[in-house]
Amino acid sequence: MGDVKIVVECRYAPDPIDYQRLVSLVESTGERVVLTEADVPVSVLLPAGVVAELEHWARAEYSTPAPISQEEEEQDANESTWDVGRLQVEPLADPQGYGPYIRYVRADGRRVSFARSGMVVAVQLTADEAAWLEDKAMHARQGYMDPKQAAAFEEFLARQPPVGEQ
Repeated sequence: MGDVKIVVECRYAPDPIDYQRLVSLVESTGERVVLTEADVPVSVLLPAGVVAELEHWARAEYSTPAPISQEEEEQDANESTWDVGRLQVEPLADPQGYGPYIRYVRADGRRVSFARSGMVVAVQLTADEAAWLEDKAMHARQGYMDPKQAAAFEEFLARQPPVGEQ
């Protein structure tokens, strides 16, 4: 993952969050949008292809799911709807439209997918899960060599003189 990201402080964002604008930014720039509260990352919107790649590499080495906090979520009695950008577990609900995007809450109540014309274009993860995926994927990718590259490296090593004879 690159170091480029778009940061949106939740206290300055409209309530409810304007997902049409944020998902459009993700889709058009290919960069992640980080939602923060008091400068602390809360959730991350990533391009769907980036999430697929991260999950592939992270799951290659670590087949267990990303850790999810088991702390009890407190709901405000006056609040009937909830926004995943504000980081609480949301019950499964009907898909919601945000301009050309349809928002789907996944079964775990924490991940959200955004689709346009039937194609998933962005996925929203908790900041902890996104960091876990990025860390595990980075370590798995660093240790991977495709078969052609591995064969070429093996051939290169075979041509090298023994360490003591250099």
